Amino acid sequence: MTIVLLEALTFGLARLRDAATAAGHRLCLLTGNRSVYAYELDHLGPQELEVIDVDTTDVDACAAILDRVPDLAGLVNSTDTWMLPGAQLAQRYGLATLGPQVARTLRDKAHVRTLLHRAGLSRADATRVKATAEAVTDAVAAIGYPMILKDSAGTSSRSVWLIRDDTERDRAAREVADATLLGPHLVAEPYFPGPVYSAETVSWQGHTRLLGIAVHVHTPEPVRREEAVAFPVAFPRADLDRLEGWIGRILAAVGFADGVAHTEFAHTPAGPEVVEINGRIAGAVIGEMMCRSLGVNVYTAVIDAALGRRPQLLDAALASGCGYGMTFLHPPAAGRLAGWHGPERLPIFPGSPEFFLTAQVGDQIIHLADQRGCTALVMAEGPTAEIGLYHSLAAAGTVTHDMRPLDGLPWTGAP
Repeated sequence: MTIVLLEALTFGLARLRDAATAAGHRLCLLTGNRSVYAYELDHLGPQELEVIDVDTTDVDACAAILDRVPDLAGLVNSTDTWMLPGAQLAQRYGLATLGPQVARTLRDKAHVRTLLHRAGLSRADATRVKATAEAVTDAVAAIGYPMILKDSAGTSSRSVWLIRDDTERDRAAREVADATLLGPHLVAEPYFPGPVYSAETVSWQGHTRLLGIAVHVHTPEPVRREEAVAFPVAFPRADLDRLEGWIGRILAAVGFADGVAHTEFAHTPAGPEVVEINGRIAGAVIGEMMCRSLGVNVYTAVIDAALGRRPQLLDAALASGCGYGMTFLHPPAAGRLAGWHGPERLPIFPGSPEFFLTAQVGDQIIHLADQRGCTALVMAEGPTAEIGLYHSLAAAGTVTHDMRPLDGLPWTGAP
């Protein structure tokens, strides 16, 4: 039987293939841009993963493909952008799904904040804001400094403004009109100060198991672009127990009962505050770091949820293995990517660093303030997440970008 992926995260296809195979199923990927998965597809043969090119923004076109899939057993939609159409398609075909209503909730950051506030799980409510200068100014006047303004359905740190004073208010007011938003409105909420972590969880019928905590390192304010991640953070046992209970209540408040979730939160002096809830496994190579650290393929839980059965991961014995760090590589300026200098030197660094491509030679790199500007990742291990992070940062520091001017001419591959 076949499990279909409606798009996917950049990394993790091989792990999903392994999990589907172990469950006795084949895997098929529907995608509108297979270049996104270039790194994974270079390591997978066509017999291991069928790839079908289709406009995945066209639900009817995807349904036409699903009509022809033999023995369709499940549908995985492990990305934020395709969460709602994936839930709708799964419901149409009688497949296991988190449900369109839950998907709508998770894709509306304002609604999530409001639900958490009503449940006593957030100190503040959210304000829906139109993408106009006047509306931004009014929101700042109502909430005060510092505050966050963001796309209600945004991803990858896009369209996020930290507003701490009048200058940043005026900048945001100018920029929102030209911003490309995924959601119907902006969301304004107080800024929650503190380090940002993510809770990696698996749930079934409302019971949630905390698999571990990752820490997310960002650039200085006000850009706050993600620079590095480490897993698993060594919180004291009592703190982990409290966080497990808290994250269970958080997911229950938004109606998320089954599957894998990745919930980012700020650890403020007054306690944890949710930044966003993602009803999917963590992105980049966090899933890979989890697999290696915990000694188990965590993607089996993604497949189990797609098949509508209790994830084995809820009961699996988890290893207390190595810690891992991951560093994002961004070029210092916009341009056309011609390659990298230094990956060949990674083996001389401690922690067995590995190089994962997220962009290809010839790509135009123009968005430097968010994750769209990332061209590669460096992952390394250590006896703890902290040391793994240091190893990753050290190794990533040896890699530089070869960038060429954006001259508007077609890429020829010539230097």
